[in-house]
Amino acid sequence: MACIAEQKLVWVDTDITIGHKNGLFQYCDVDDGYALAALLRSSAVDVVGLSSTLGNTDEIEVSTKIAGKFLRTYGPNSVPVYRGCAAKLPVDSAQAQTNEAVEKLAETLKTNRLTILAIGAVTNIATLLLKYPSLQNNIDEIVLVAGRRSKEQHFISGHWQPKPFRDLNFEFDPLAFQILLQSEIRLTLIPFECCHQMWIRPKDLVRLGEANKVGRFLVKHSLPWIAEWQTVFGADGFNPFDLVAAGYVIKPESYTAHQWNAVIEDGPDDDEPGKSKPYLICNENLQKGRLVNYCVDVNQACKTFLLDRICTHDMAAFALGFSHINVVVPSVAEATEFYGRVLGFAQAYDQDGQKMDYADVEMAPFALDAGMMDGKVKVDVRFLKHPQAEIYLELMAYYSPKGEMKVPRQAKTYDMGGPRHLALEVSNCNEVFDFLKRQEGVTMINTSKEYRPVKLDGFPITFFYWVDKYGIQWEMEEGRRVGLSRGIV
Repeated sequence: MACIAEQKLVWVDTDITIGHKNGLFQYCDVDDGYALAALLRSSAVDVVGLSSTLGNTDEIEVSTKIAGKFLRTYGPNSVPVYRGCAAKLPVDSAQAQTNEAVEKLAETLKTNRLTILAIGAVTNIATLLLKYPSLQNNIDEIVLVAGRRSKEQHFISGHWQPKPFRDLNFEFDPLAFQILLQSEIRLTLIPFECCHQMWIRPKDLVRLGEANKVGRFLVKHSLPWIAEWQTVFGADGFNPFDLVAAGYVIKPESYTAHQWNAVIEDGPDDDEPGKSKPYLICNENLQKGRLVNYCVDVNQACKTFLLDRICTHDMAAFALGFSHINVVVPSVAEATEFYGRVLGFAQAYDQDGQKMDYADVEMAPFALDAGMMDGKVKVDVRFLKHPQAEIYLELMAYYSPKGEMKVPRQAKTYDMGGPRHLALEVSNCNEVFDFLKRQEGVTMINTSKEYRPVKLDGFPITFFYWVDKYGIQWEMEEGRRVGLSRGIV
């Protein structure tokens, strides 16, 4: 396992509408689905919450429902979805009303520093800043799909596109963007010119369709979307705007950004002739406004990187890390003394500083999860943690139901079936061997006086096996490099 840097905690504010249609033939954008799939399958980020917003849809129930269904099917059940604002900010922003998404985002920010990925209208985020201005200090960055260099820069992707794309997320609620520009939060704009550099082509859909369940889901809804781009715009593919923004959150080193001033200015509407509209302008010549990061380029390898994340094997994506080793014992107190004396394990504490020590647990859900279908159980549970290796032991002593109270026959190292040992990397195999041999309740895998750790020929590896008093076989190994993640490199 390679060294793992600290994960970036991310909140996603999305107008996801993948699979929805605005009329008989008007399919909704699919790029939110790509963005969420890449984020949820990237170890560099931890998505801690998701809020629905408007943009691709004028109905908040649509984006809320689709976001919830997407996460229930393709994401971790622990990530909640919260309903956001049902309308843009009122002209008198002091009259803005809070909502479930704003309150939950505020609650999360009170205890965590977050990066916010805004891939829809930013009404929820602006409302948060209006209601809880002090919490902006806990926002590391807001990444937004919006902006252009000038009012003369038009958003054209296809060869015969009848009219330019709108700067949708900005134009849906310009007042909300103004609130963000008045803040001191680090803002990063992912504009059309950057998104236009990444394309999802038909050949990419072939790969996604062969990869996994979420890939097939994306293909199903991308086929009509790509057909619409081909027919209406004359483009052999589509730009996944929100995926490009998610890529910046996951791998910002793949992007080139400049610190330029940004302002909101009115000008002739390039989407509806004869009208005017506000524009979010950002370029190197502006002497007024507010400094933001404006992305002008994305490395072409970034698309491959992001598709690799989406195409990850389902279980490779869902397995987040090693949790604990469970040991059934006659007494948690006795086992605590044994594992403390022999291996240095100590009482574990949760994130609130409370002991992970639970006596006389009688919970029907616990029993049902453990396969006791009558829902009856009584058990003591205590977690221990190794201070150096950061491995958790879960000790359980059952009062009822009462199982076999005899340690089963220890299988030979070379017997097939079941895990043969648990391994700990140590710094001095011989010293550890001598220490363990003196410990009551420890049996070496071979009781011969000649049994000792021996360095492997041609490898810097030394190891030995032993069995503890509860029948668990351990390996003590020396010679592999241990990374900051406490895993072997």
